[in-house]
Amino acid sequence: MKGSVVIYQIRGLSQAEKAKFRRELYGYTDKSNRGQYEYYRPGLLDEVPYRKLIRGVLLTRKRDKEKISDFMEKYEAEAHMRNVELTPEDAEILSSHED
Repeated sequence: MKGSVVIYQIRGLSQAEKAKFRRELYGYTDKSNRGQYEYYRPGLLDEVPYRKLIRGVLLTRKRDKEKISDFMEKYEAEAHMRNVELTPEDAEILSSHED
């Protein structure tokens, strides 16, 4: 199975922009009324199967590469993407989230 490795850096962003970037990418739990209510706010990676290898490195399906690329361009993040051959373990993880 073919996949894509996405390597990104958000070094040039302010702290507020970095927080917004991470929330939109990974999703987050929003708490209101002093923590009485919790709401999960989904991020892009909630709809795209991925495997986080280390900070700033994601492994995704090849067909999701464009969605992630568009997101990185929106934030002007430095991103490098390459097509790779997935290991059987990675292929199983990514295919278990089939649409």
